[in-house]
Amino acid sequence: MFKKKVLFLCFAFLIFTVLPGYSAVNNIRISGDITTQAVTRDLSFGLQGTKLLPLGTSNQVKDSEDFLLTQMRLRFDADLTDNVEATVRLLNERLWGEETSSNSDIDLDLGYITLKEFLSPNLTLKIGRQNLRFGNAFIVGDPDTNVDVSSASALHHIADDLSLRKSFDAVRATLDLEPFTIDLVYALVNEGSTNVNEDRALYGLNINYSPDEHYTLEGYIFSKYKAEDFYYSSLSSSPPVLREDNKNYVYTAGGRVKKDINEHLTLNFEAAHQFGDYLDGSGRHSKRDAWGGQVGLDYKFLNKTYSILGFWYTYLSGDGDEYSSTAGTAGAKYTGWDPMFEDQTGGEIINLILPHTNSHTINLYYFTYLRKDINLLVKYTYESLAENYFNSRYAIAKGPAYGNYYYLERDKKHLGDEVDLKLTYDYSENAKFILAGGIVFPGPALAEQNDNLAYSLRLVWKVNF
Repeated sequence: MFKKKVLFLCFAFLIFTVLPGYSAVNNIRISGDITTQAVTRDLSFGLQGTKLLPLGTSNQVKDSEDFLLTQMRLRFDADLTDNVEATVRLLNERLWGEETSSNSDIDLDLGYITLKEFLSPNLTLKIGRQNLRFGNAFIVGDPDTNVDVSSASALHHIADDLSLRKSFDAVRATLDLEPFTIDLVYALVNEGSTNVNEDRALYGLNINYSPDEHYTLEGYIFSKYKAEDFYYSSLSSSPPVLREDNKNYVYTAGGRVKKDINEHLTLNFEAAHQFGDYLDGSGRHSKRDAWGGQVGLDYKFLNKTYSILGFWYTYLSGDGDEYSSTAGTAGAKYTGWDPMFEDQTGGEIINLILPHTNSHTINLYYFTYLRKDINLLVKYTYESLAENYFNSRYAIAKGPAYGNYYYLERDKKHLGDEVDLKLTYDYSENAKFILAGGIVFPGPALAEQNDNLAYSLRLVWKVNF
């Protein structure tokens, strides 16, 4: 029924915007893209029969997988008046050969209105389903993070990382006081139950200072709120009574600077601190005290191949063993970094099997044009734990490797090294082919059971119109 309502609303949108006799539309623009991918990959590291599954299901690790998928987006932008715009974008992500309801769904990817000069000549308001992305998407860029996607998607637990679903249901107010831009944001990420307060929400303030194209300075504070599913032990109430102390808050305050040192060298630096309240799986409270940061250097050669050599380092604090022994006591601290709504990828495979927390990540990359219509990206990723993991095995909680777990040598921290290659052929102005592959060499922190290579290979066809 919901799908029929969405289609009806989109049909009505077309009728009353395309036909001039029925609408006051000044201009309408139609655009879109179609992407098809053939994917083969193995995320198991050689594990056999160690997948965590519900009782009554077969106990087989998710190892190699091969599939094809197509993603289609169709976007309509309508200028209703000089200061009022409407945007709708439809999305279908489908696995070839699947005819499930999620595979055939046409989802509302974008659906918002833009009000310019709202109450002030410098204020713009966007209301509805929209993309939110600030800076390098270290904090905000994807409502599920880039490792997971909504269970409504046909790519859930298959190719979550490849999903194009990045939109938030949000209100965004942007005040343009050049060279300052101030954004105030509220997004409802998950409504939760209608009976108890289980909403998951994002609040945020971002201030951007860009005096010229060579220098950007940002400061922000974002808050993620989620009420957890812990109830009183009494089962007599229906619905269950939510504990008053179940609230889980993450406040992230930080700043970012991007500066062109000279015509060759660009510096990126970002650092953030997390505070608030942490509630673990046993209902124990602790104070958050986590840190995260990135530093990046990109060197442009300014030659005919437009080559770039880059170095990036990312640190995300972890909780280690200390939290386990003090949780729930007075003054207890939880130092594990919360990924918030990040949308970043270090190594393509490492990104799928390790959480965006408790880590040191080093990326070295080289980008160059082999000829006018072909470019090559080579990237190396080094991944290490910031704190020794508190258990002898690590379970994957979301994403394509969901349910797998990997054995660890608890006295070691180096998890692995990844090499990625990406070759892009610009067939025309609107169409391209991409061949992307990666391989991970397990580090000493992964136990003998995991001493096998993991790999990924993708062939992508994409057209924009």
